[in-house]
Amino acid sequence: MNALRAELLKAVTTRLLLWFGLGLLAFLVLVLSIHIGSNDPQTLRELPTQRSTLAFGGLAAIVAVLIGSLLVTAEYAHGTINQSFLAVPVRGRLLAAKLAAAVIVVFALAVLVDVATLVIAELWFHGRGLTLHLDRETLTPFLGAVGASLLAAGIGVGVGAVMRRQTGAIIAILLWLLIGEGVISAVGDAARFAPGHALGAVVTAHATGTGDMLGVWPAAVVGLVYVAIFCAVGFLVVLGSDVPSSGD
Repeated sequence: MNALRAELLKAVTTRLLLWFGLGLLAFLVLVLSIHIGSNDPQTLRELPTQRSTLAFGGLAAIVAVLIGSLLVTAEYAHGTINQSFLAVPVRGRLLAAKLAAAVIVVFALAVLVDVATLVIAELWFHGRGLTLHLDRETLTPFLGAVGASLLAAGIGVGVGAVMRRQTGAIIAILLWLLIGEGVISAVGDAARFAPGHALGAVVTAHATGTGDMLGVWPAAVVGLVYVAIFCAVGFLVVLGSDVPSSGD
């Protein structure tokens, strides 16, 4: 419990988390403004369109995977991992605390992003003289966004533990999201099982899948498998590695 409190304190006192939150909010305002402002009123009145609008809260998952990786790699970059290992000699316990801290921090972030998405969308719809229908059909992506963000945080912790290099981990994650997911789409239906595709399916939260997207529950299972694989490999790498003598 002390290890978890320490990791939470590290997470919430870093300026990087604040910048991530502000950057995500600014980007959310931009994409929602473009999406709602460029669609005609008739299209915006349709429930599927409103559902997809509120699904923009899933952008939190992108930040979540970066936060998860940085909770591990930042300590290597600044050389503080030595003190952390001394404070918590059992490395597995320390990494578990980082995973738990990432999940808690990202849960709070995802909820705030969902609220921001709702407020921004409501203001835009009201400004255009439209009504945003809030019911089970349209609000489901909010739960999907939270679920996808939690899974992304777990994957991020695993990636950070595997690479242990802050810049390398960030570059690897962004390259995969920007290029890797697009390239793997060329393989056909198997692309549904790629990490980004699976988390996207969790966000959209459709009960049944399509040719290029899994249903929400199969996608959640695939996401959990990725979390388990990345974290297991990452934990083994850290457990078997030497304690670094200096920062990255």
